[in-house]
Amino acid sequence: MTPIVVGIMYPPAWDVRPRETYEADLASLRALDPRVEIVECRYVEDNQLRTERGRPGSASDAGLRARAPELTPDQREGLARVEVALVADLPFDVADLAPNLRWVQSVAAGNGQLVSAGLPTERVAATTAAGVNGTPISEFAFARLLAHFKGHRELEERQREHNWQAVFGAQVSGRTLGLVGVGGIGGEIAKRAQAFGMTVYATRRRTDKPADHVDRLFHPDDLHAMLAECDAVISAAPETPDTVDTMDAAAFAAMRPRAFYCNVGRGSFVVEKDLIEALESGHLAAAALDVARTEPLPATDPLWDAPNIYISAHCSSDGRDHFTGVFRLFRENLAKYLAGEPLRNAVDPASGY
Repeated sequence: MTPIVVGIMYPPAWDVRPRETYEADLASLRALDPRVEIVECRYVEDNQLRTERGRPGSASDAGLRARAPELTPDQREGLARVEVALVADLPFDVADLAPNLRWVQSVAAGNGQLVSAGLPTERVAATTAAGVNGTPISEFAFARLLAHFKGHRELEERQREHNWQAVFGAQVSGRTLGLVGVGGIGGEIAKRAQAFGMTVYATRRRTDKPADHVDRLFHPDDLHAMLAECDAVISAAPETPDTVDTMDAAAFAAMRPRAFYCNVGRGSFVVEKDLIEALESGHLAAAALDVARTEPLPATDPLWDAPNIYISAHCSSDGRDHFTGVFRLFRENLAKYLAGEPLRNAVDPASGY
């Protein structure tokens, strides 16, 4: 009986669940087919390299290739055997290093690491974890929006000062929220926004097909027209050649005066100096970023000191439940793979996501 070797490759420190929970997930994979054999062949890159490899065009960047960690003999041996892999990072040209590889499942919603590793190919399918983080990230983004409109930062300052002074917030009901990207995360944000009585606009290439919880769809070419009609805008777009630098000076200028902006998608989506200028001028009331162009964000970066900005370290997901969702998706996709059925969240080389 020829084994189906499944490689677990994502950084072990990312899975903060109890070890017995992880072992139970592995057992559920083995239960799908007696041929399933699981090996751990972890491959881990540093945060900055991971961020830079997520950007379009990184596969041909000689400087990034030179910074990739050298594979150990154990890693090479594992890659030589794996047919299926659950990954975060991947070596460049992984298909050449893993001749038996047929499918890679990412633990992340984005596909940058997959594409930079040369995937997908005719032989190797690639799938993402899009949708796994929809609920926690949407909650986080909406919490940032509410904190801004309700004046939470000002209330906390009054408390620190022991100052019994009223700070009255504004209601979000009746306001308009714009979503740049209405996939797994954007759809969950839209659901919450409508529950709070907001009108929801969103950009999507297919405007002829309705989107749940969205009142009006705009084509990406009409982004500025949508921005002009929104009191708040949240970006949850994938990283593709078409999305890099989308939110630039012209885009921020198109937004309503004193609007709120939040990005929980990819750092490359925002021209950060233009965002700082929009905040310093007062055109934007506030902004929240969970992602940055350079991660970790250097302590000397001017973003930290921009007025009315909320910064978090790419942590809008739920670290405790994330891998429960990842393994649920992986188990479902592995069953499809074994049955020869189409996989969920397959990366489309033509569209870039």
